[in-house]
Amino acid sequence: MSEIEEENRLNDLLAVLNAGYWEANLTGKSCYFSELLCKIFRMKSPYITFRELSAYFNDDYIVLFQNLIASLLNDEIHELLLPPTYFNKYVATGLNGRLIRTGLIRRTVLEDGSVKCFGYLQLIDKRDAEHRVLKLENKMNSLINQLNSLSVSLQNFLTKHDPLAVTEDIMRKVLNNFNGSRVYIFQFNEDASLQSCTHEVVSEGVSSEINWLQNIPTIDTRWLFEELSSGRPVILNSLDDIPAQGEVERNMLESQDIRSMMLAPMYSGKRMIGYMGIDLVCVPRKWTNEDYLWLLSLANIIAICTELYNQKKQSDEDKKYAENNDRLKSAFLANMSHEIRTPLNSIIGFSELLAETDDAEEKKEYASIIQSSNNLLLQLINDIIDISKIESNRLDFIYSDVDVNAILKELTADLKLRLKDKDIEVCLELGLPDCTVYSERNRLMQVIVNLLSNAAKFTEQGKITIGYILRDGMLEFFVQDTGMGIPKDKQSQLFGRFKKLNSVAQGSGLGLFISKTVVERLGGTIQAESEEGAGSVFRFSIPYKVSKTSSAKRKATNPVIVKKDVLSDKPILLVAEDTLPNYKLIEAMLRKEYELVHAKNGLEAVTLFKEKHPALVLMDIKMPEMDGIEALKGIRDLSPDFPVIAVTAYAFEENIREIVNNGFNDYLIKPIRCSTLKEKLDAILHN
Repeated sequence: MSEIEEENRLNDLLAVLNAGYWEANLTGKSCYFSELLCKIFRMKSPYITFRELSAYFNDDYIVLFQNLIASLLNDEIHELLLPPTYFNKYVATGLNGRLIRTGLIRRTVLEDGSVKCFGYLQLIDKRDAEHRVLKLENKMNSLINQLNSLSVSLQNFLTKHDPLAVTEDIMRKVLNNFNGSRVYIFQFNEDASLQSCTHEVVSEGVSSEINWLQNIPTIDTRWLFEELSSGRPVILNSLDDIPAQGEVERNMLESQDIRSMMLAPMYSGKRMIGYMGIDLVCVPRKWTNEDYLWLLSLANIIAICTELYNQKKQSDEDKKYAENNDRLKSAFLANMSHEIRTPLNSIIGFSELLAETDDAEEKKEYASIIQSSNNLLLQLINDIIDISKIESNRLDFIYSDVDVNAILKELTADLKLRLKDKDIEVCLELGLPDCTVYSERNRLMQVIVNLLSNAAKFTEQGKITIGYILRDGMLEFFVQDTGMGIPKDKQSQLFGRFKKLNSVAQGSGLGLFISKTVVERLGGTIQAESEEGAGSVFRFSIPYKVSKTSSAKRKATNPVIVKKDVLSDKPILLVAEDTLPNYKLIEAMLRKEYELVHAKNGLEAVTLFKEKHPALVLMDIKMPEMDGIEALKGIRDLSPDFPVIAVTAYAFEENIREIVNNGFNDYLIKPIRCSTLKEKLDAILHN
């Protein structure tokens, strides 16, 4: 068949499909449109610049169009649906109520560095578009239901005393959700040389396999073990997905009539302790990424909560510990049960209402309540982790140079924002014009935040003052308020464990005890003065250790050259994140101010860094193919001073120390707060 005949057949096919193609030169900011596209836009020439193309759009949508094109050409959006209202009357009339669907097929970087894109455009009727929207809504509802099931599972673990029953209940939900045959949990022994099935639920008519799946040598399933331990998901739509090196596993699965399978690893800290899986017998299934993420989330909940339960059980078996701490622990558990269920109740309840309402004001109100409950729940969890570290003598400190004035200004500004709707004046009193000391920045901030939060909680009007003075070689900080004050008979209990002097106010009752422990570890003291009805003042002191590097002699840093997208004039950020929901969260936070480029693992991050020339990189630490620390080394080999911020879910001091020692410019601990993320980006990019 000649080239002319082939081209004629292609044109006939495009005509039947009401489709055409476009080619765009990102560097030259120009496009080439096929014949159908020229007819739609009534163009005399198939060649058109981006500026000329924008003239075909309604004035109200030109900026939106430019942003969409920028995202499309940056390989971020692969399909767009454009209604007639986007276009000027000249084009909209020709569309006759139809919609335009367009998408990116291929993106190519040429040897000279120019970027070219090839894509399609198709006219579709309104009914087809509505069908697509309905499918999207169904998918969103499914995701919301899965999120709700995660919340309910976590609540069950916190409220019930039988982890085995709760675990099997979660496994039954997985089985029913996927119409599966078996759901099970395997656990490794201490050195991971053996694996045993510890939990199993099966559907009706499917035989149980748990009895003979005991003490199986890990080496017998080497392929599965290596896949799981490397962080790669094991998702088998059929047994044909198993490579040649997995022949042993394939024979084992065939002997059990398994045709489709999905496995998710379970961790205790950094160590993989086992995995959770689901099988389908007789029939294959095509799994989605959302299916795997849901299974992985449930596996993580089971692993974490079971470990916490086992730790508590072990502690209870220690007679001496029980004798000395039984009363305190009982009070703590009762308090935590109430305090944790309170925000969980709001999160679960308003999540369901959010999915059901169409009213914009109601959605805004529900989202605000969920956010507030999330913040409270996170603070409670942090308090529980800190008290656990204190009792096990693992409260580590990472010392560095700390700008005291900068910290207090930051916290004062944050407090003013939080109290903007209250009749409260917030004042700052700095004892020195410049004060940089060698101390533990995060722990110092933790103490001040605890004292400010208490002042804000118990002050309805008047004044809150924060500041410090230098006295006898010590920095003496103070937080003074005009709130309700503390009764004399309760002041002696202020810094005790699990003490809540106000049973109505939310909180764990651990903040002041943790603050006292931190201050004493820093080499200082803490005390309080209060008069009921007249307010309180809390004071604490730390040694005034002069900074190892004075501000006058600090090494000057090279200014960051902020790379911007050629179309949107926004700084380009490279986000390395292997979990799609986490990336979508960052995208929602930053897409108005930045152009985002997504890398799904560390290896891809290094490649995209060379291609995209971003202004900054947000680097997840735990990723497949190449972790964040190795990816940082690859980027620094290309650009030694390039700014990279670490993003991690590991919150222990040893993890943070590893991040700092490997040379990241800063770090963020999940869950990420939008305000904190933007502050760190602004501090580095606009230094």
